[in-house]
Amino acid sequence: MLLLCLQLKQIALGATLVLCFSIGLAITMVTVGVVAALGMRHAEKRFGSAFSTFTRRAPYASGVLITVVGLILAVQAVRALLA
Repeated sequence: MLLLCLQLKQIALGATLVLCFSIGLAITMVTVGVVAALGMRHAEKRFGSAFSTFTRRAPYASGVLITVVGLILAVQAVRALLA
């Protein structure tokens, strides 16, 4: 959007659009973070130690999942290049 406005020599419009987008994105990210933090507190109170164990292990499971998906995509890419 900014590049389009620069091309049309509407620098103020482009800067305003980027500023408004940035403010909206910041508000959205802060809101999601607050809701996630409050949700974590509520889940810890409701589910107790089982939820704590899950939250400690979740990053490892996520890392394994991302690694497996990456390996599958790499194998498919090599097969496509060799075919």
